[in-house]
Amino acid sequence: MPINPSINGWIVKYFSNKQAYQIFDLDKSIPIELQIRKIGLSYGIINIANLPNIFQTFKLTQEELAKFCFLQLLENVHNKLCVNSEQNEFVESIIAYYELIIPKKNTLFSTFFDEKNPYSRLEKILSLRWKEHFFSQSKNNNTILNMLLLYIDVLAYEAYLTNNIEPKVYTTYLIEKAIEILIKFKEEKRPNSEQDIHLILFLKKLTSDEDLNDPILYHDSNLRLNFIIDFIICNSWDNEIKTLVIPKAINEAFSILKEEKENVNESINTFKKLLEAQNLDYSFYKSTNLLNNIVTNSTSYIEFLLTRNKTRLIKELQKNTQLMKLLAESTYRDLNDEEKKMVKNQTIDALKTIPSLAIFLMPGGTVLLPVILKFIPSLLPSSFNENKADDKH
Repeated sequence: MPINPSINGWIVKYFSNKQAYQIFDLDKSIPIELQIRKIGLSYGIINIANLPNIFQTFKLTQEELAKFCFLQLLENVHNKLCVNSEQNEFVESIIAYYELIIPKKNTLFSTFFDEKNPYSRLEKILSLRWKEHFFSQSKNNNTILNMLLLYIDVLAYEAYLTNNIEPKVYTTYLIEKAIEILIKFKEEKRPNSEQDIHLILFLKKLTSDEDLNDPILYHDSNLRLNFIIDFIICNSWDNEIKTLVIPKAINEAFSILKEEKENVNESINTFKKLLEAQNLDYSFYKSTNLLNNIVTNSTSYIEFLLTRNKTRLIKELQKNTQLMKLLAESTYRDLNDEEKKMVKNQTIDALKTIPSLAIFLMPGGTVLLPVILKFIPSLLPSSFNENKADDKH
């Protein structure tokens, strides 16, 4: 059975058979930055059709695919800069790097670094980085932006190993460069809608007043170069009129388009292929409303996880006859406040027993509980629905 990155122990299994799961060509016949572009990762969507056959045999979420990709990219950067290093040295290096980025607060996440097994610790860190971005009020919009933020982790790791650049500073620098590009896109759009104006103000609030133009931050890297180009190209897509609107290179934020014409054309052609695979439906930044975005972009993901864990979830729910009764009644009558609270708390207890669904118990995740509760009755056995009808009459 293929490796599932949502199950504990997946990294050890991956290293024991990583050749079968190798997404990127190790013989360097194609530069790694072009391979990243080809699979769609630098545009925020991993196209499974461009991955090895083993990934076609088991349906994985974008988060799970991202874990494979980013682990391999981090390993690629490490092996390129730390020649002849051992596998355990790579794992220790990544953990040390993330200890500089992730604050050790007295929270649920502080226990991640207390894990004695380094492979388990790395698994938890990768999960945390996705969820931290996914529910981050200042950085998240949807899984596309989320994945690009993780790409910045790889770029910062490269700068950290190459020039010993402090990861937090470099990460902040790249994020602010990305925000600057987003702002320029919105400011050039005429006329600006009220939503655009709010978005520009929102984005400007995310930038700091500190001077982040230290020359050392201009770390020379093909990965970084392609990241900026691909970031501009995917933001050029207008999902309403279904066309690419490439900005003019006269603006400093877009000057790279003039300097790297061949690379830009390669990015445009690759992005167009991704658009075709997405049926020309691609939205990079949808709105400034965090809650609406989380719910909108998470509904299909919730349905996917609940369906995949259907058997186990039903088993847990059926242990609680009171909860089952209230779930049945909720389909044809409004529950009172006390009943709603009971359903919520007892559903949380059920979710706690299933690791893949524990995401909804993280900070921010509970806003999705109403969506979860809408799906649960449809997952229950037909006998449940028959009883529901009987109770109604």
